[in-house]
Amino acid sequence: MSALLLPNEILSMSAQAARLLVESGDGDGALLYLALLECGGDGDRAAARLRWGPNRLDPAWERLAAMGLAQPRAAAPAQPPRQDGRLPEYSRADVAAAFDREPAFQDLCREMESRLGRVFSDNDLRCLYTMYDYLSLPVEVILLLTGWAIDRERRQKQNPAARPRMPQLQKDAFRWKRLGLDTPERAEDYLRRQEAVDAREWAVLSAVGVTERRPAVEREREYIAAWVDMGLSDELIRMAYERTVYQKGAMNWPYLNKILSSWHAAGFRTPAQVEAGDRPPKRPARAKPRPEDFQPTPERIQKNNDWLDQFLAQQQKEGG
Repeated sequence: MSALLLPNEILSMSAQAARLLVESGDGDGALLYLALLECGGDGDRAAARLRWGPNRLDPAWERLAAMGLAQPRAAAPAQPPRQDGRLPEYSRADVAAAFDREPAFQDLCREMESRLGRVFSDNDLRCLYTMYDYLSLPVEVILLLTGWAIDRERRQKQNPAARPRMPQLQKDAFRWKRLGLDTPERAEDYLRRQEAVDAREWAVLSAVGVTERRPAVEREREYIAAWVDMGLSDELIRMAYERTVYQKGAMNWPYLNKILSSWHAAGFRTPAQVEAGDRPPKRPARAKPRPEDFQPTPERIQKNNDWLDQFLAQQQKEGG
């Protein structure tokens, strides 16, 4: 039994268009062309109809435009990460299509499974595709992020076999995107600074009164990273810690940071400079009287002689 064709349910395609599509061998291009015909040339509706993301839609559109079967499409502005905390909703079909059609994503999946030591679940794949497609992080950046997250997990848990979960990696990816770490160069520069923090972490924690060896929590690392960037020594940090405890009665990270920031702004780099800079200026010492300052003046000598003459005359009158 043939399907019932209602009015407006028949699409027409020119023989030339069909020939171009067949000769190109471009399956995505043919599907997109049919979707555009069905949607009246509306690219967004066609993409929704096909359930394609930009990484699949844009190349197919460019190939159609090169064959003269579609108008060049203006590049859509890159979407920033959502500020409301909601994540993009990728279906299993979206991820499967990306895995089948995009070799770079397929290779990334395999490499990530190898590094994290497990076969990815559907949720793991959605997390990874969010990093790859929605955040548009290059593969190199995702791998750098993964290596950094593995090192952090092992350091914090003190377990050489520990590995992060994909939801945590996705959260880190959003943070890297906010920080602008979306190129290999920026990511590598950030990781170099993190290595400097790693090298100083325990020494700084010791300087601020931590006695039990442990990794710094995230907020502590942010303060430590700022002090390392300032070039502050452990001795200077210890001095600021002691003043913090004296003023507050206990350790207070924001107050300690305020002290160190003010010292850095003042140009203090050593405890000696702080001591000299914090002390009130000394009053100029009064000049010690010189021996010649005690020599009597001629007027004083004459006055003393007159007094002595009067005293002697008085003594003579009294028969002394």
